[in-house]
Amino acid sequence: MRNYKTKAIIIKQFEVGEADRIISVFSRDFGLITLKARGVRKILAKLKGHLELLSCTQLEIHKSRSSLDTIIGAEAINPFKKIRQNLRSTSRLYLVLEFLNKILPEGESHPKIFDRLLYLLKSLDKNKNKERRIIVITYFCLQVLRELGYYPHFRECIKCQKDLKRGSNFFDFYGAGTVCRDCGERGAFISVSDQAIVFLRFLIENKNISLQKIKISPKVSFEAYALVERYLETTIDSELKSKKFVKLID
Repeated sequence: MRNYKTKAIIIKQFEVGEADRIISVFSRDFGLITLKARGVRKILAKLKGHLELLSCTQLEIHKSRSSLDTIIGAEAINPFKKIRQNLRSTSRLYLVLEFLNKILPEGESHPKIFDRLLYLLKSLDKNKNKERRIIVITYFCLQVLRELGYYPHFRECIKCQKDLKRGSNFFDFYGAGTVCRDCGERGAFISVSDQAIVFLRFLIENKNISLQKIKISPKVSFEAYALVERYLETTIDSELKSKKFVKLID
């Protein structure tokens, strides 16, 4: 098979030479793959408008025996222009894409994660409300963690296995779960509110929910998001550089 086709989302790109680009895409069929787009930076390049960052695109790819596979055809399915026009949406998306680029192994298919990323893009393309964006992104990140086997636990204490009591509970990032008041006093953990625990538990345990109908205070949703963001960094064992851009924009 010298040529193949796949639907993909453009998640990263950088320029090489005078007119080429190296493009990382997350495809539904082949997972994360790195491709070369020759001459795409030329003014009249036919592929130029179909390979924008965040776009969902149907790609035709030439398989190479010795170097990167090359994009020879592309047709944008959804360019998600509204997202790119909203810096607050794109800043947090860059963080999500950075996480995916670091945690997903090259060439391993994850169709469920692809479908959830596409849902995330569609949701952000329609909704400009900051609080609603936070809920959708938190849900996406938790479901990705669940799919990849990095499931954080929010039901019982991971130290003593007892049910959590109301008030003064903690979260252990390296242990990937909640810690009760008694066990938390003996470790360096962060405190987490009862409301945030219930919210996070709801988001990770339910695969199909109507996010638009969720009613939660901004304080709780932002607390939950901050915990998940830090857990993402613990999972990849490095800081997400996009955080600086998020803080600058917010």
